[in-house]
Amino acid sequence: MTREIGAVVLGLAVAALALREALGLPIGTVRNPGEGFFPLWLAALLVALSLLLLGHALRARAAAGARGNTTRIGQVIGLVAALAVYTAMLEWVGYPIATFLLVLYMVKVTHPQRWLLALAVSLLAAGGSYLLFAMWLKVPLPPGSWRS
Repeated sequence: MTREIGAVVLGLAVAALALREALGLPIGTVRNPGEGFFPLWLAALLVALSLLLLGHALRARAAAGARGNTTRIGQVIGLVAALAVYTAMLEWVGYPIATFLLVLYMVKVTHPQRWLLALAVSLLAAGGSYLLFAMWLKVPLPPGSWRS
């Protein structure tokens, strides 16, 4: 709990500094972003994630008494193995499918959620990141050798 609160404080401090610096730069528009466009939105995202972590930490503290302290070493090992599999299959199946499967594993296995929610989050994460990087930013991502 103490580490989470420390992370929240650090995240908010970094976000405040980034917001101050970003607001001193020209922001621009979505179609014509200025130098401060991405720092501004990244700082806003950091604020949102820090507040989300604070809410999670407060809920976890309330639930800790009910379930006791469990170790997460199995989750860490599983996630490292999933990242290794993701890296190995990325070129073969392509970015969208590999990312969908990785996020599905993280949402369903590491932090169990309902299937509908896990599938929706996985689809949004894979599709959204593909649209952002491949379509909008024109980053070349592996399409998969099975499509050739």
